[in-house]
Amino acid sequence: MKKQLLTLAAAALATVSLVSCGKKVDDTVEAITTTKINVWATAAEQKVLEKVVADWNAVQETEATKFNVEFTAVSEADCGTTLSKDPTVKNAPALFLVADDQIFNLQSLNVISEIKGERKEKVINRTTEVAVAGATLNGKLYGYPVTSDNGYFLWYDSSKLPSDKIGSLEDILAHAEATGKQVSMEVANGWYANSFIMSPDACGTTSLKWKVNENNNAYYETTWDNKTGVKVSEYIAGLLTPYYADGTLKTGSNPEIQQGFAEGSLIAAVSGTWMENLLVEEIGDNLAADKLPEYHIEGKAYQMASFGGSKVYCINKTRPVEEQKTAAALAELLTGKDAQLVRFEKRASLPCNKEAAAD
Repeated sequence: MKKQLLTLAAAALATVSLVSCGKKVDDTVEAITTTKINVWATAAEQKVLEKVVADWNAVQETEATKFNVEFTAVSEADCGTTLSKDPTVKNAPALFLVADDQIFNLQSLNVISEIKGERKEKVINRTTEVAVAGATLNGKLYGYPVTSDNGYFLWYDSSKLPSDKIGSLEDILAHAEATGKQVSMEVANGWYANSFIMSPDACGTTSLKWKVNENNNAYYETTWDNKTGVKVSEYIAGLLTPYYADGTLKTGSNPEIQQGFAEGSLIAAVSGTWMENLLVEEIGDNLAADKLPEYHIEGKAYQMASFGGSKVYCINKTRPVEEQKTAAALAELLTGKDAQLVRFEKRASLPCNKEAAAD
């Protein structure tokens, strides 16, 4: 089950195996560990960090080369938002985990450090091209890519939603309504709502771009105010509004999605790989996944699009130099092959390290 789902999520037609990670650590990492640092990352990352750091510390011959880390659970979204407002906030991290779509804003506010020299070369050489691109602005690298799974697709209960329905958004919603079930998608969240208008059959995946104004403030530039953009927006509003009104289509947090599948009220949800372990707990082998469905306007099929990207460890530029050095060493360790296999095992996160992805 896990093999099939993670392969789908990776958009690769190859078998992905769960691999246990041994005690070997990356001995090329220069551990500058005389300074204690704070790390902010999503709660699920804590087990990964603890395992990787424990493995590293266990083979060190002196206390001076052991990492001393204090972990604080902060979601990727809240991390970027909080530090963009005040990177010197109380207990501010030297190292923090964010989605790569926040890098532009953090860099424009001078919050994150550029990765240079040998460390940059190492990241580029060992990381997939798309993950490096997500952490790069104008040829400059601003973080250590961690995963290749910052996108979304369709999770569904195969015992309640027939396979011949999953390719069409209209069919999924109609089946849910007819059977008294529900479908979950955060349409009020632009990250998900964009999937309609950014369809390659509509305005396209390159129709939303970051720009900087004369005050060095980041903003989005789009080409959505055209005939196609208006047509898609009007159709989707007309399609979804009645289903929201009668409760067939709902928005919900990750715990609410989990609860819906557990209770049997939810038959499908648009979400990402981070939900796998939770949903397998609830419905086991009935859990299935597929690409996002198509919607249809005047007989033409429009394939819904997903954002793609990585989670990235960034260094807080406002912290003392000693902390930044330690953060760089730890980030290098946390994004190596062994660490990414630990993350895959514990979080079902897809590696962007080339060796780990090929394992």
